[in-house]
Amino acid sequence: MDSVDLDQVMDEIIPRGDTRPPAPPAANFPARQRARGGDDAMAALDLVSQAAAAIKELEKQSAQAVARAHGAANAVREKLERAEDRGDRAEAALRKSEAEAADLTAALIQTRKDLDALQSRLAAKHADLVAMEQRAIVAEKRATEADAAVQRIVDAIRTQLPVKPGEQGKPIA
Repeated sequence: MDSVDLDQVMDEIIPRGDTRPPAPPAANFPARQRARGGDDAMAALDLVSQAAAAIKELEKQSAQAVARAHGAANAVREKLERAEDRGDRAEAALRKSEAEAADLTAALIQTRKDLDALQSRLAAKHADLVAMEQRAIVAEKRATEADAAVQRIVDAIRTQLPVKPGEQGKPIA
């Protein structure tokens, strides 16, 4: 950010150094006493003229200093306005970022809740799957045992039934 050097601004407004008009030359006092009449009036007019010139020069310098002061004040005001605009934009961006952060935080919280619910359902489904696998193993074991029992019954029936002479080599279906 541009900073304003007040000493520089003051130097521009009111230049330092001796800018006063030169003082009138010292009057030759003894010669003055001799020619008092017309010379006094001329000297007074000369002093008034010099004073008027000095006043005009001071007024001119004052007007220039005022103009420089107005210019410096306008420049400072414009810089201040630009800085305020940048500050306003920064505050708006901050508010927007804070709102977005709040939205993202809420979305993250909801996502976490959804994930927890999904993990809970997944754990329940996994437990159901393990139980079904156990039931399937038990059912398969029972089916195997039932097949074995049926086979034993079939074998027992075969051994118990008399065989006809023409069917000895044929298996019973």
